[in-house]
Amino acid sequence: MNSIQIVVKESFSGLLIFGFWILFCLMFDFSFGLFLGIIGLCAWAWAFRNPERIPFERGENVFLAPIDGKISNIERFEKGVRICVDVGLFDSGLVRAPQAIQEVTLYKKSGLVAYFSTLKTRLNEHLSATISGKNPYIIRLFPSIFKHSNFYAPIAFRLGERMGFMKFGKLELEIEAPIDLQIHIGDKIKGGMSVIGYTK
Repeated sequence: MNSIQIVVKESFSGLLIFGFWILFCLMFDFSFGLFLGIIGLCAWAWAFRNPERIPFERGENVFLAPIDGKISNIERFEKGVRICVDVGLFDSGLVRAPQAIQEVTLYKKSGLVAYFSTLKTRLNEHLSATISGKNPYIIRLFPSIFKHSNFYAPIAFRLGERMGFMKFGKLELEIEAPIDLQIHIGDKIKGGMSVIGYTK
């Protein structure tokens, strides 16, 4: 799990590539390439940062944001609500436990690539974590570019603890319980800090 390093482990290959490029530019005195390499290295490290987050609110009924991003859709259904979060390139991609988790079931689904369809996230490959308990919910990851999205070992997680990673794409949170939402479409949220709502 990513708990102490400055950047997440998913960034290591990119950091290595930028490092080699910078060394290459130093060896051949390519100053403009060196400048671009340093800018790229800094941008990559920021995009894959591993911030420490401490929830301001705690409790069994508090439901925290699972990731950084922008709320793009909220859909209510009979048993609960489905929330869609757009995760940008420079949003922290760590997926955090919205509530304390005791039991997690992981599932991976392969799908068709449909880039020109408005429903492409429904057809593309995605990962999902089903969390059972007092307030059951499902987290689905729909990465757009980077394919190293994953959930970590399916163990018990504390509130706000890192439980997975996805960089650039959509996250779908389906809460199968009545909830008093504290968010609206267009809101920016921070994983492990922003309050999604309070379960009833």
